[in-house]
This record gives sequence, C-alpha cells and structure tokens, in this order.
Amino acid sequence: MISKVIWTALTMAAATAGTTNGAAAEDSFTAVGWGGNWNESYDQGVFQPFTKESGIKVVLDEWEGELAKLRAQIESNSIVYDLVSTEAPGLEVGCAEGMFAKLPEAIYAQKDDYLPGTIHPCGIASDTWATVMVYDGDKIKDGPHSWAAFWDVEKFPGKRGLLGQAQYTLENAMMAAGVAPADVYTELRKPDGVDRAFAMLDRIKPHVVWWTSSTKALQNLSAGEVVMTDLYNARVTSENEKNKTNFVIAWDAGFFYGTDMWALVKGAPHQAEAEKFLAFFAKPENQAGFPKLYAYGVGHRQVSEYLTPEQLDRLPTSEKNLAHGAVYDTDFWAENKEALEQRFQAWLAQ
Repeated sequence: MISKVIWTALTMAAATAGTTNGAAAEDSFTAVGWGGNWNESYDQGVFQPFTKESGIKVVLDEWEGELAKLRAQIESNSIVYDLVSTEAPGLEVGCAEGMFAKLPEAIYAQKDDYLPGTIHPCGIASDTWATVMVYDGDKIKDGPHSWAAFWDVEKFPGKRGLLGQAQYTLENAMMAAGVAPADVYTELRKPDGVDRAFAMLDRIKPHVVWWTSSTKALQNLSAGEVVMTDLYNARVTSENEKNKTNFVIAWDAGFFYGTDMWALVKGAPHQAEAEKFLAFFAKPENQAGFPKLYAYGVGHRQVSEYLTPEQLDRLPTSEKNLAHGAVYDTDFWAENKEALEQRFQAWLAQ
C-alpha cells in the first residue's frame, strides 16, 4: 500500500510530466506587428510553428509603430507589449532610451550571418521591405528600367505616382540624377546634395500624383491615373497574386530596402517567453516561414536555402535583386528627418 506522502509525490510528478512541454502550454506573450496580411502571414508561418514546438501561445496585436504608446506603458508601469516590430529608426531611439532590452548574447553573436542593417544590439529583423518602381505591364510593354526613365515624361508620357514625403523620395530623385544606390547618401551628405535632389523633384513635380497610402497608390495605378509609381514591393506582389494584375517591379532600376525589427520591451511581463521566441526565430529555417507567405525578406543570409526560386525572386533580399539595391541609411534620417520633412512639405505647398 502506497503511503499518502508517496502518492502525493507521484501525483505531482505525473502532473508536471503532463505539462512539461510544458508549463509552457499555459504561457503566452504579446507580439505587436503591422496588422492585416503581415500579421496573418506571421501567425501562420512563424508563430503557430513556434507554439507547436514550445507550447507558448503568441497573442497578436498591431500598431503603427508609435513609440509614444509604448513609452506611455513604460512610464505608467502598465506594460502590455512584450515584443514589438518597430522601424529601424524607432529601434535606435528605443534602444537609446532604454525601452528595449539587449538581444540575448547567443543571437547577437551570429551578426555576421545577417544582411547589413538587419541585426542590432537591441533587435533582429522581423522583415525587410523595399520601395520600388512599378508599372502596369498590360499598358506598357517595355517599361522603364532606371529612375532617369521614370523622370523621362517624353518617352513615357503620363502622370507618375510618388510618396508625398522626403524620406524614400529624395533617394529616388538622386537615382534619377544618375547616382548609384550605394552612393546616394554620400551625395546627399554633400553641401549641395539635398539641393540637388530637390532640383530633380522640381523637374518632375508637374507630372506627379502624390500618395500617402499604398492602397491609394495601387488604386491610382489600376485606374490608369498614373502610368508608373513607387510602392512597397509586397503590396505589388500581393495585388498581382490576389487580383491577377500584371504590375511589374523594375528591380534593375535601383531601390532601397528598409528593415522592421523585433525588439524586446525591457521589463515586459512575459520577457522570458518572448526571449524563447527570439531563440526560435534566430534559426534561418524558422525565419523562412514569413517570406514563404509574404514578399518581404528577413535578415539571415541562409534563409534563401529554405525558399523556392519563385519565393526568392520576389524578395528584395534575394541575391539577384539585392545586386540592384542598397539599405536605407538610418543614421542619415535620424539626423535629418525633421528638417527635411518640413522642407519637403513647404516645397510641396508651393
């Protein structure tokens, strides 16, 4: 006959064994992404496999990258976000302010395996996206293959779409002036560099339909209001896949890619669970779950080994496409964004 003490011990051991995979089955953390198809693709391609492996549930939320919202949570000691996807400049700010915890050392030690700009002491790329030139292949058979051609309204008559802000638009103007993507920020930092970009914008301004929403930019292209536009690459790919459009990305014209970063909120209530996710996500085969479903890249160079040629070709970070691209300079925009956006809006109103 088993004593009560031994029976209790055995019962507790059995209960523990049933939940070891574990105790994790009741654990969770909150991850904050960009909503819509982005969140859906992350959930299906990355978070669900993580939960299956670890037993840790991921509660998905969304935001627009508003650091003020996170700052308010921290200041009021009511943090509800554990892991957030933030733009690279936001990561710099949040890391400097102490809002974000440092990456686990084992992950950051792999930094040489990552593309430039996709790993940071406080974050790891959640996605890499590009601002690209796009035209409707059903309306233009031999479309533009340079930003100089985008500016050539005689060869390609009609309105153009451009994003109505300085950031991402000044880069296009410099490429239209014949500057290679890798040299754009060197030129912009010269005393006359920004003036040179605005001079190029002066030339194209009468022919531009400005956009602030990628949805509106797509509508303008679909309706023929513009013959070509700049746009985020995954929006173009998604539109082609869903609505059978023939929007062509001119990768060879030159482009810049930017990075959103997974950042761990310092003092988050479920920091340990979020760190387990980061360890899972640091493996390239797990990062690959996102670009399989959505046409944004990630950071690890070996992710390409887990993608089909078709999945790879649509990413800004594929070897073929990246030959025509360069990374957005976070430092340049951290230093100059406020002044240049004010100048751009004043120029736009003239």
